[in-house]
Amino acid sequence: MPPHATARVPGEPVNPGRPVGIAFTGCGYAADFYGATLPNYPWLDVRGAYDVRADRARSFVREYGGRVYSSFDELLADPTVAVVVNLTPVTLHHSTTKAALLAGKHVYSEKPLAARLDEASELVRLARQRGLLLSSAPSTVFSQSAQTLMQAVDGGLVGRPRLVHAALDMGALAFMAYTDWHSRRGVPWPFEDEVRNGCVMEHAGYQLSWLVAMFGPVVRMAAHTASLLADEWSTLDAGEVAPDVSLGFLEFADGTVGRISIGWVAPTDQTLTVIGDKGTLSVGDVWQASEPVVLRRRVDTNGKNHSYLAPPEQLPFVVPAAEHRYVDTHDLTVGAGVADLAWAAAENRRPFLSADYCLHLLDVSLRLAAGTGVAETVTVPASTDEKLSGRFTRRLVTAGQRHAHRSSTADLAGEKRRT
Repeated sequence: MPPHATARVPGEPVNPGRPVGIAFTGCGYAADFYGATLPNYPWLDVRGAYDVRADRARSFVREYGGRVYSSFDELLADPTVAVVVNLTPVTLHHSTTKAALLAGKHVYSEKPLAARLDEASELVRLARQRGLLLSSAPSTVFSQSAQTLMQAVDGGLVGRPRLVHAALDMGALAFMAYTDWHSRRGVPWPFEDEVRNGCVMEHAGYQLSWLVAMFGPVVRMAAHTASLLADEWSTLDAGEVAPDVSLGFLEFADGTVGRISIGWVAPTDQTLTVIGDKGTLSVGDVWQASEPVVLRRRVDTNGKNHSYLAPPEQLPFVVPAAEHRYVDTHDLTVGAGVADLAWAAAENRRPFLSADYCLHLLDVSLRLAAGTGVAETVTVPASTDEKLSGRFTRRLVTAGQRHAHRSSTADLAGEKRRT
């Protein structure tokens, strides 16, 4: 049996054998998403945090544990820290992650892995040369919804997938009360950074990570972008604002094709629908970890009846819900990615969110963000990650299923290993 997924699903309290020390650099708005979900993974040992704003580091450790480091160098010098969680601004992702890798630390980064593909590629090479693990958000592939959808597609409930429709449209953010948004610790939403980064770099990965796990790497694509509300932000000039709409066509290695809409202009739409020759599978909101997965089977029709689908059926979840969650406008499984990396480091294997996988997601995201409107072939470098293999078939590689290097206990979904 070839190696498959190597990640643990959220809510499964299995310890890899010893605690894994982790430390955070950057304790801003997103840090609360992580802190709130870390108790789901008892093998994570929060050693501390650093932020250029010491008050944010102090509030983080008061809430989530560990100590405040006086400098990033002090964090890197701590021998009890195996994994650095990089939550710094995107412009610092490359330099911060590089410093951590050079210090001998595994790194889990907030999205994207880096602002440019060449910078991210350098980090992937450096990690490989030093025998270290490198991974990045998003980690929503570990949610109940994602796991259930992937297993349903893999189980053939809709036959062969032919088409997928994906969206992460967040509404017209420029018209909302975004200056009033704060995290649990009171940290304001960094809207200026987000708007400069753009809707694609902030959000495309939430859909792409599921799609590539199900259908293999993107091998051909076209995208178009537009800036429609660039002059509506209160403290930014239009020239500072990245495009706020991206529309893409994607062709995956297994032959499935898809359309993707990313933006913050259109009304909220965070749906994912897989259309197969025997029906459809849909998730109403990929930002909610326990959003129902709905199956509609194909049925025979007569005459000019265009309604060829049976009434919706809600599928039972295939994995348990996480006990500890960040419940606000979303329920994202952000801690699962750190847990996946730490568990992989403890067992000396590749995490499900491998460096190659994250690099491919970044490559596709950058192409969506560029939006030239011209179809282009996407080169997928050789990789040992089966999700990116040229031999990709209809057998899916899901985040909570089969792998070759296990202990003799429960498998990732709480069952015994299947052979």
